[in-house]
Amino acid sequence: MNNIKVQTKMIMVILATMAALVLCTIFSAQSMMELQSRALETMETDERDSYDEQIKQQVDNVISLCQTIYDQYQEGVYTEAEAKKLAADEIRQLRYGDSGYFWIDQYDGTNVVLLGSATEGTNRMETEDANGYQMVKEIIRVGQEPDGGYVDYVFPKEGETESSPKRSYSKAFEPFQWVIGTGNYTDYIDDRIAAVSDEFSGYVTGRLAMFIASTLIEGAVVIVLLVFIIISIVKPLKKCVASIGVMEQGDFTKSMGDKLLKRRDDFGQLAVSLESMRTEMGGLIGEVKEQANEINDMVQNIDNSIQALDEQIEDVSATTEELAAGMEETAASSEEINAMSHEIESAAKNIATRSQDGATEADAIRERAVGIKKDITQNDQRTKAIHAEINEGLTRALEEIKVVNQIGVLAESIMQITGQTNLLALNASIEAARAGEAGKGFAVVAEEIRVLAEQSKAAVAHIQDVTKNVMNAVNNLAEGTQKLLGFVGTDVVDSFATFSGMADSYSNDAGQIDGLVTDFSASSEELLASISGVMEAINEVSKAATEGASGTTDIADKTGVVAEKANDIKEKAEAARIAADKLRQNVEHFIV
Repeated sequence: MNNIKVQTKMIMVILATMAALVLCTIFSAQSMMELQSRALETMETDERDSYDEQIKQQVDNVISLCQTIYDQYQEGVYTEAEAKKLAADEIRQLRYGDSGYFWIDQYDGTNVVLLGSATEGTNRMETEDANGYQMVKEIIRVGQEPDGGYVDYVFPKEGETESSPKRSYSKAFEPFQWVIGTGNYTDYIDDRIAAVSDEFSGYVTGRLAMFIASTLIEGAVVIVLLVFIIISIVKPLKKCVASIGVMEQGDFTKSMGDKLLKRRDDFGQLAVSLESMRTEMGGLIGEVKEQANEINDMVQNIDNSIQALDEQIEDVSATTEELAAGMEETAASSEEINAMSHEIESAAKNIATRSQDGATEADAIRERAVGIKKDITQNDQRTKAIHAEINEGLTRALEEIKVVNQIGVLAESIMQITGQTNLLALNASIEAARAGEAGKGFAVVAEEIRVLAEQSKAAVAHIQDVTKNVMNAVNNLAEGTQKLLGFVGTDVVDSFATFSGMADSYSNDAGQIDGLVTDFSASSEELLASISGVMEAINEVSKAATEGASGTTDIADKTGVVAEKANDIKEKAEAARIAADKLRQNVEHFIV
């Protein structure tokens, strides 16, 4: 039944209803016919029983008459012959009904009374009816039974030649050895039953016709009602199915129709539910389309940002390699300076003669130290302002930049190494300045290191700018950003404070150098001690250069890690783009 359509099911209901009405009609007709038959049988039985009771009662009355006469005979009023003759005469004259009479036969078949006809006195034991039935013999036989008996036979009526059915009752009167009987034609019973049967048949036929007509009318009404119900069910059902089919094709723009939505039956509720589902599904699919487009655009932006980040990482890697090469050159230069320091010792005497120039240069150094302090102060203020702006901007983005943790860590490492390298370059420049002409080559190397440090710093700033473009989509860089803020807020500011202190120190050192230059002319031992200090500083520079080379190698390694992470992000972004495309394709055929 689950695979049968509703329309077919309703047609089956109509057919079943019609079949039930037909069966009910047939059953009712058979019941009425059976009722008619049973009623006729009952009526016939009652008629015949009444007839039997009547003739039996009549015979009993005659036997009572005979018994009375026999009692008088017993009393001596009559002789036996007189009593028999009196009883026969009395019985011969008795009548009942229209044509009822009595007859008397002896046990041997000799007739005693029969309407005074010539048959009286004759033996009619072998008398037969038209069918050859010896009815007299049977009448005498059953009459001798204790309660008497009935005999059916046929016999022509008076004045007729055709036999008619007749039924008799006979009973013996033992004192006279008589069998007294009576009977009558029973065709009137058949006629009466036939008449009643015709009457019943007419009545049953009329009632049956009325019942069939009412059944047909009722069936027609039921069929019309069922057809109307089928139409009221199938038509809205087809509309609902058609609307569902339209939605199945992806079109959510077509409404169910006001006529169907205004219905108050189950289909109206179904239509309202489908309309609500259509509206909600249309809105949902529309939002999915918009979100799919936004995801696709976001993934495209992430892909562009990752590509830009890859390019910047390649630039950082190249810069790191250049920095490592510079560090190696610095280490080589420091060795050369160490060798040249021995030549400086031989030129110690020339230092005394040029001490005045040294004093002048010391004044210039002091002035430059004051300028450096001023610049450092300004840079410190500007750095703090920039730090405040960065802190405000990055605080809003902390929840969105967790993806760039590794880049932040790398940026912090680069900034630390850049600060250390810049500080080292500054110290090397100062020491080269102290060395004078002999330290000019080393000063050039220190300047190159400082330039590389500034380039590294600029590259880190560029990496940070690229990182900001990725922050909206990569949430894992938040921790690195926090560290970057800490780095800018603490290390950089502290470095500026250190630089300021160093500028003051340089100013003080310049004063001391002025005194030392004056003393150089008087004591070469102090000059030699200063040369020893220069050599130690050169060793420190060589050590720092070696550490810088190691640090740049570490930067290169971390850059590789960042590149791998960027590739992972790019792969995930590509997977997200593919998923967004699939989602857009899946909802593209929906019309909302």
